[in-house]
Amino acid sequence: MKTSRASSLALLAALTLSPAAAARDIYVSAETGQNNNPGTKEAPKKLLWRVMNELQPGDRVYVAAGVYHGQGKTGVMPKIETSDVVIQGGWNADFSQRDPFTHLTIISPPGDQQAAGKTVFHAERSDNNLDQVTIDGFCIDRGTGNYYFSDGEPGANQRIQGHVDNTAWGYQALNVKKSGSDTTVILVGRGRFTVRNMILVNNPWWGIYVKCGGTGETVIENNLVLIAGSRGIEAIVGGGWGKPTIRVRNNTIAFVHTFGSDGRGLSLDPKADNGQAIVENNVIAFCDEGGVTTKFAPQGDALVLRNNLFFFCKKADFNVGGSGLCNAGDFEDELTINDATGNVHALPAFVARMSQGWVDKYTAREVDYLAGGKITQEEIMAVRQAIGLSEYRLHGYDRTFPDYRSLPQKRPNYNHGRYPHPMTQGSLIDFAAAVTPIIGADDGRGVRAVSAE
Repeated sequence: MKTSRASSLALLAALTLSPAAAARDIYVSAETGQNNNPGTKEAPKKLLWRVMNELQPGDRVYVAAGVYHGQGKTGVMPKIETSDVVIQGGWNADFSQRDPFTHLTIISPPGDQQAAGKTVFHAERSDNNLDQVTIDGFCIDRGTGNYYFSDGEPGANQRIQGHVDNTAWGYQALNVKKSGSDTTVILVGRGRFTVRNMILVNNPWWGIYVKCGGTGETVIENNLVLIAGSRGIEAIVGGGWGKPTIRVRNNTIAFVHTFGSDGRGLSLDPKADNGQAIVENNVIAFCDEGGVTTKFAPQGDALVLRNNLFFFCKKADFNVGGSGLCNAGDFEDELTINDATGNVHALPAFVARMSQGWVDKYTAREVDYLAGGKITQEEIMAVRQAIGLSEYRLHGYDRTFPDYRSLPQKRPNYNHGRYPHPMTQGSLIDFAAAVTPIIGADDGRGVRAVSAE
């Protein structure tokens, strides 16, 4: 069929008038931005959630330090359904320098708001055709959105008054049935993803969940997941989605609690037919199940465990399908993978930089730490001594207790108390005082300080 010259000119004009959307650099500042600004360095946007509602492929969003409450002040950002986007926090006020652990970019509802338990950053679309999404450099405290039991610190039938019952400002245990089971960061799609330089604290359920595909590399690096319910980080490949490399490096994952099951630090599912998981230079500690847990026993090159530090994982430093297996010193002898080198079982240095009161409560939890022989009485005391604690002093008791074995039954079970301490209404966590000192404590392992860009 012949095409007339007029039709050709009309088609050319239509193409000229409807170009593909160009990639954009968009700058956002809660402090200096305005909603009607063009989003340049000199005139940034104000609301991150509005920018994320209008993402286009190729967009790069740069976010200055400050507190971003989300739409409706929920502390939740809109779902990302666009490929090839980067959302990057950690910039200073004029966008001349970036350091995500100095220029803190915080996602949070107001301190006095009891927010719903929703995923804060969620990248997913119904057809699963999502690729190249990067979330980088944000601080998220889920504490204000969780519900806690207790109106204070119980012990010997006494309570400290002043806390609000069944709210985020109580002390004792998270009620996961009330606060939901939403992971803090979720990225799902057939492509590649990056999650880096994130500080995630008081996660009511999983910290980071990534389900990826393709043949490229998905990277989860330099994140601090401090307190999570059930799983700190899970990284898996979707069924039939390809054979990517999943690289999990320089993360610190600590205090992962169990609610009936799980309590995994890092959850993986490496098999010969779904790519490779490379786990290196991480600190994984204080997990109610395993430090690294896989669904099936990995073989050959499907999993690499290199130069990781493990400590105080109740089932084992590595376990399969929920059953205890071995601690780091036995990896090379017991695991059926080709590379399990340089891993150690030792007290992580970051513990000494944590809130003393919170660590005190954690090491008094009414759980059977000593079952199975993976945690020892000596290790429990080493944790306490690292932060300047010796004998136990429990509220309401008129005597001290020399060690974990001596603690009374029916004592407070501080399963998931908010870090770093009970908060009063209207207050938010002070990341600089309570959390960022942990950064870089374990040198080449765990989350590191970063050079300003």
